[in-house]
Amino acid sequence: MNTIEHDDDPSTDDALDAQRDFIRQSLDAITNDIGMAMRDVGLTFPLYITVRNSGDALVTIATPLDPTDTDWQQASAIVCRTLEERVGCDRLRGQELACAIANAGAINAADVTAN
Repeated sequence: MNTIEHDDDPSTDDALDAQRDFIRQSLDAITNDIGMAMRDVGLTFPLYITVRNSGDALVTIATPLDPTDTDWQQASAIVCRTLEERVGCDRLRGQELACAIANAGAINAADVTAN
């Protein structure tokens, strides 16, 4: 799980709130752009994006699968680049977060992919 944060803190919370509002309003289009960019480079795992309500981060991203570190870094870079272009903000970066799933049972790629 990654949280996408600004490298440089915005001068006010209002700037972050406005960026988050824009992302919320454009979330379907943004995730479509991210999905196309991921598929263009052969990344086919699902990627969840949630817009934060507070703190320094704009969004948090996650996947129920366990992609390689290289694939995850590439997907994170695609998310950052897409948000930078769509929101018109400065360079974004990802920060690793701890993550766990309760009551998940066994999960594998067959459980979450269509075939």
